[in-house]
Amino acid sequence: YVDDLSGCDLAGNITFYPPYDKYLPHHQVMLLNLWDSLGIPHKEKKQVFGSPLMVIGISVNPNAMTLMLPSEARERLLEELSAWSTEPRKSENLDDGSTPSKNSKKPVHFKLRHWQKMSGWSNYSFNVYPLLKACLNNFYPKLAGKLKPDQCIYTNMSIRADFHWAKAHIEASNGVHVLKLRAWD
Repeated sequence: YVDDLSGCDLAGNITFYPPYDKYLPHHQVMLLNLWDSLGIPHKEKKQVFGSPLMVIGISVNPNAMTLMLPSEARERLLEELSAWSTEPRKSENLDDGSTPSKNSKKPVHFKLRHWQKMSGWSNYSFNVYPLLKACLNNFYPKLAGKLKPDQCIYTNMSIRADFHWAKAHIEASNGVHVLKLRAWD
């Protein structure tokens, strides 16, 4: 079952709720009173309201009708996308001590567990940036059949290009606007 509930109320339409010794939106107090009369437990820390609200780590602004990653999470995601979209750097020396050809590059790789972490984090960010799902089209095939968490998996040009594309779109985005028009005639 789901024990989360959300609703809306007019700003300033608040009522005092004695068990928590604070003012809450009127309809929220009505629901809490119903739960109290039915003996349904609830916690004060879960009774949040205002704008914006943090819902599963996403900043939800019901007044502006937007969903955004908090700035710290957004910056961390951009840093990670930068790391994944970095072009390989030129190798200075090969493992055997010889000098590489002038066209050799040191490949970029990450351990499987880091790939899995990036997969989860990317999927989470799609709550705010749903149109960026395409950036994982070349990502998942590289994970196929890999089972060892410490196994190194190399990125390729397609993955780097996809993450560079996603990074550019996130930098240009200010979140999801659920409804752009806020006033009607």
